[in-house]
Amino acid sequence: MEPLERVTVLMTLMKRLGQVMEHERAILQSLRLEVLSDIQEEKVALAEAYEIELSRLRCSPEILAGLDPRVRSQLHEAMRAFQDCAAINLHALRAAKASVEKILQSIAGSLAQSLPAPVDGRRPAVAEPRGQVIPVVFDRKA
Repeated sequence: MEPLERVTVLMTLMKRLGQVMEHERAILQSLRLEVLSDIQEEKVALAEAYEIELSRLRCSPEILAGLDPRVRSQLHEAMRAFQDCAAINLHALRAAKASVEKILQSIAGSLAQSLPAPVDGRRPAVAEPRGQVIPVVFDRKA
């Protein structure tokens, strides 16, 4: 593959991955968490392809050295924009995770308070559960 083609592939991957991360943040903001999993497969595939292409470029510095300075400058700007986008996305994911954890703690606290008081140090059996805590996992690769 020609040097310009390698750089073009890397820039295309960064652009598309950035678009997916922007979409992910929009999903988080709209609280439509049920559709979050729909984009995870594409995000993982793009991230893996990005890592491979970036590794190839790092292993062959002569590819970058042989590029026109304008192309190198465009790549540098694209990488800076991508890193900014990734940092913003990571912050949004961490904030969403913290919010969900607070909600789960609140629910667990409410459930604990709604149970009958302990008798002889033990809580009596409850005939019907009053609620259910559902575990939530976020992908930390993002």
